[in-house]
Amino acid sequence: MTSDDPLPSRIIGGGINTVDSDQPVVVTHMLGIDNHDPVREEALRARFLTFDPLFDAASNLVAHQLVLRGRTPVADAPPELRQMEEDMLLTGLYSLTQDGLTGKLPLLVRISDGILFSDVPQQLNHRQLIWLVNINNEQQLARALVLQDEGLNFCPTYTHNNSIIKDSISVWRFLACDVDDTPPMVSAHLIVEGVRHAQNQSSWPGNAWFKGSFFSGETQPSDNTHEQFIQLELLAIALGQSINTLIQFFRLNPDMTPRLLAIANSQVGGLSRPAESAMHALVMLGPQRAGRVAILLALTGTHPTEATRHYAVTALTRALFMGKITRLGAPAENAAAAFEIGLLSTATHALSISVETLIRKLRLSATTARALSAHRTPEGTMLQLTHACENNDSETLATYAQQLGVPLHQISVAYLDALIAASALDAALH
Repeated sequence: MTSDDPLPSRIIGGGINTVDSDQPVVVTHMLGIDNHDPVREEALRARFLTFDPLFDAASNLVAHQLVLRGRTPVADAPPELRQMEEDMLLTGLYSLTQDGLTGKLPLLVRISDGILFSDVPQQLNHRQLIWLVNINNEQQLARALVLQDEGLNFCPTYTHNNSIIKDSISVWRFLACDVDDTPPMVSAHLIVEGVRHAQNQSSWPGNAWFKGSFFSGETQPSDNTHEQFIQLELLAIALGQSINTLIQFFRLNPDMTPRLLAIANSQVGGLSRPAESAMHALVMLGPQRAGRVAILLALTGTHPTEATRHYAVTALTRALFMGKITRLGAPAENAAAAFEIGLLSTATHALSISVETLIRKLRLSATTARALSAHRTPEGTMLQLTHACENNDSETLATYAQQLGVPLHQISVAYLDALIAASALDAALH
């Protein structure tokens, strides 16, 4: 399959591309929603598994860890419970590897001593997999080193009182550390867990990877529903515009596929032919459009309400309008950044979270964060201009139009075009 990417930019037929070309969007019909029940493995993945993100010091997404959704590991949990949870995790991993781990980012998976001595790591070996493991004796060390020599990637847990790891520290390519420990002076790639605030990162090497609630909120906020938590997870992945990560997300959440197809195959997606599966749709859309369609889905969820439909249509209207105004000469960073700000402008309402939480959890760029926080930046001014259009506030509209240097008649036409194009989304959400 190849990306169906005609590179349109004008607001014609509801396409959501934002580039410098003026080619119109090609629009086709809506594909019917598939209501087939997921197979057992897909159902298992959807219910129990999720990806925890890992970031570098610059807040770039660099890896994921496959974990049980909504579960916090407990050291003194009964062995039977630990065994059951590990079985679920490995069953999900096996299912993912059968479907093909095609993403570019490493995938971390924590395993027990029993799995270390089994043939599971060799059976599931993949160049992207990194096995997290506790090594506390010579037998475990010898087994891990044998497997590492066979090409498997291991990341043992480092602590200052673990002599086994300290004595073998030079042989490891990865080391897992707790953020409160003193960073070891090693050549290994450090994976730092438990990051709660920005100050936690300052003492660690620049090439370390970080994981913790500061980045992603590892536990579900008590004020949010489970579906909103999943929507926020999708929103974070969508902003990365990684087709492979999005494909993996929809494998874990197959119940969201019908709505994805409904949006992708509508005039909003702008595909030249209908997609038949989540993977098919995402590949044909290409990274930018796939990310934007996923953002719209994240705003509405699997079962859109009247309110969430309104938030999504409003967000798309703003995005199309702001992208167009930028291309007309407004002094924004670029049309793509303006489009993203428009899409995210209703996320706090759709997901019932504060602007500060949205910025922190999504690791938004400074440009986007300032605009959403009502700072007086070019993008922030454009967002205020959009609000003036929505409220038919002619005085404010004239003021912001003058500040942006865009004639009023062009603003009016651009907003009307955006309204018409975004209306196609409402039909896809019913």
